[in-house]
Amino acid sequence: MLIDDMPRKSIFVSLFLLPFLVSGLTFAQQEKEVPETPNNLRIFTRYDGATAVAELLWQDHSDNEVGFEVLRSDNGKEFRVVAVVGADSAHYNDKVGRYITGGFAYKVRAFNEAGRSEDSNVVSIWL
Repeated sequence: MLIDDMPRKSIFVSLFLLPFLVSGLTFAQQEKEVPETPNNLRIFTRYDGATAVAELLWQDHSDNEVGFEVLRSDNGKEFRVVAVVGADSAHYNDKVGRYITGGFAYKVRAFNEAGRSEDSNVVSIWL
């Protein structure tokens, strides 16, 4: 690098790169907030042949989630993650299985690098 090029490179960094660096910091700060809680979780039943399918729909109110965790329980108390869907998703089809019957409860939560949102409302279904 020539000494004569130093002022031009400094001007380039100041005028062109600095705004991108500053906006990147602002974006990173926004990502540190936990996403808002998804709500209005609803559930519908359908069958794909002999396979029971629980169709889940919810409202996404966050703009900083990385995705959503779908949790299912067969006893209404102990929930486990059965699926992870991407950002801006508002539905999931849980193919429970062939010839499986019983009661299931579901809830959804959003997540990002800062953590998980509160859980949505719980919905139940008998398949």
